[in-house]
Formats: sequence, C-alpha cells, structure tokens
Amino acid sequence: MKRLLVLILLLNFSFVKAQNQEILSSDRPGQALSSSVVGNHVFQIQTGIDFSNENSIFLPSSYFRYGLSERFEINSGFIFSGSNFAENLSSLSIGARYLVSNSNNKMQSSFQFSYDFKAEENSGQLVYILGSSFNEKLSYTANLGINFTDNLSLANTFYVFNVTYSINNKIGLFAENFGALFTSNDQFNFDTGVYYLLNNNFQLDTVIGDNDGFFIGAGFTWRVQPKK
Repeated sequence: MKRLLVLILLLNFSFVKAQNQEILSSDRPGQALSSSVVGNHVFQIQTGIDFSNENSIFLPSSYFRYGLSERFEINSGFIFSGSNFAENLSSLSIGARYLVSNSNNKMQSSFQFSYDFKAEENSGQLVYILGSSFNEKLSYTANLGINFTDNLSLANTFYVFNVTYSINNKIGLFAENFGALFTSNDQFNFDTGVYYLLNNNFQLDTVIGDNDGFFIGAGFTWRVQPKK
C-alpha cells in the first residue's frame, strides 16, 4: 500500500512538472486567435503596439486571459488609437473561449465570443478556431468569424489563415492571410512575423504587414501559472 501511494505521488508530481514546462500558447503575433485556452487558473497578458503608416497612428493594445478550467477561459482587451500615444480608447471588449476538442488531439478547435463596448456598430463577435499541424515544425490556424450588431443582425464575416514554422523550440516564423468575406468589398490582407520564447512563460514578437495600408508592430506575452 505504501509503495502504491509513493507511486501515485511520483506520477502526480511528474504530471504537474510536465504542465509547468509546457510552453505558452499566445494569440500574438498576427491576427489569428489560438485554438488553445490558457489552462485552469492560468493568467496571461498579451501586450503590444502597432503603427499604421496609412493614417500615421499608433495602436497600443493589451489582452488579458484567465482560465476557469482546462476548457474554458474568460478574456478582455483594449485598443487605443491616435497620432499621439494612447490618445483615444477605440476598443474595450470582454469575452470567453471554450475548447471544443480534447487538448491532446492533433486537431484542436474552439469558439470565442466577445462583445466590444466601444464599437459604434458590429459590437458582437463569434469566431470558430481550428488549429492543427502538418508535421512537427509546420502548423496552421484558421479562424472563421461573424460580426453582428446589438439587434443580432449580421454585419459581416471574416477569416484568418495562419501558417507557422518552428525553427527550433525558441524561434518561430509565421505568415497569414486575413480579411472580410461575402461583402461587396472583400478584403485580402497579409502579414508575417517572428516570435522568440525567452522561456516557457514569456514570449517576444514582431509583425509587419498590409491591412488597407502598411503596418508594423511588436509586443510580448507573459503567462503566470498557479502556484503548486
């Protein structure tokens, strides 16, 4: 009985240690939302700043995620805009993400719902997120979403398709195509960038692309895991 108890404790310790060593999963950089949730009682900050050349404006933003279980997280974010740093609050959203598939599956899917209190219209958003891999180094994430108004009428639909290549366990490159669908003015935009993991809980990133005009950005993701 004592041997069995010791074995159970060792297995439990190994499982906790493996969880702590698992690298973070961020929505940064780029437009695509990750199909993963952050995990039970895990808090994650995703912060960055973009510069749009078309209107010469800065777009500092932060996104906060907290896991209520291994499948469900709540999240909230804000975006400032203006020629001066953090001049106008243009977005203030709250939302939730639910992992549909088992996190151990090769193909992973989830739903994200959010509501933007600062949007003049199209304030609600629902996104289906699918993530999988071609091999150990090459993976992809697809987002298909709808924006709708306060009276629940459909405003527009959009997509993101992201392909990421892991050079090693620290550095990765990505490229993605994104835009609006089924509208009189369909959009097909593009960006690319790189991320660098300082450790399993902290990531730096940079991005460059075209979204109705040239833009460039940089930021970081910081994950805070619960104490064991």
